[in-house]
Amino acid sequence: MHELFATVIRWGSPNGITKQDSNVYRLWDITYYIAIPLGAIVIGLIIWCAVRYRERPGYERIPRQFQYHIPLEILYTAVPLALVIFLFVYVYQAEDRVDNVAPNPALVVRVDAFQWGWRFTYPNGYEVLGSVATEPNINSTDLPVLTLPAGETVQINLFSDDVNHSFYVPAFLFKRDAIQGINNSFDVNILPSAAGRRYIGECTQFCGVYHPFMRFWLQVMPKDKFGTWLAHHHGSQIVTAKG
Repeated sequence: MHELFATVIRWGSPNGITKQDSNVYRLWDITYYIAIPLGAIVIGLIIWCAVRYRERPGYERIPRQFQYHIPLEILYTAVPLALVIFLFVYVYQAEDRVDNVAPNPALVVRVDAFQWGWRFTYPNGYEVLGSVATEPNINSTDLPVLTLPAGETVQINLFSDDVNHSFYVPAFLFKRDAIQGINNSFDVNILPSAAGRRYIGECTQFCGVYHPFMRFWLQVMPKDKFGTWLAHHHGSQIVTAKG
């Protein structure tokens, strides 16, 4: 109930779990703060005109005719232009903060997307490889797990082995495309309140016949436990979603 109420007062924006989310929240809010009053004005003027100038029995007066109205034309040109410029600047600043990559992150993880699965490689060489088998089951729990610490700056180096894919964790409130030959890096700093929880991730770029099954889990761990966890994991773990 608390999460539902929080979503309602944020105009339907879902809950995020990273420090970068505040930029998305502000952008989401400012858009609604502009759109709702404008929508109310437009709808109000339409209703007012429909009522004020409605046809009445025996009422045949023709409204005053004129070719142009310079002040009005300047107003309805300048106001939308100013709003577009303001939103452009605000969106640019928000995206710039979300796209910022720290020079010395606490952890760097390589994520490779391929038809149809994920490969997560940690600095110590530990690798989690997950792919779908023939005729996979969409409800399968056999998904690769990307384990990340909370309260630390984590850099994701995103690659594609073949076609274009997209790395999307809904709780991050943003996504990144995986493009062959391009290292698409981004940072996430997961809030400590998300530690101990698991979130779904998926590919949102249509990449072939088994695209709907190209999913993974994001497991968030407290940063004091993550180091111990990583030290005890070596080699490769292969996960196949079975049909």
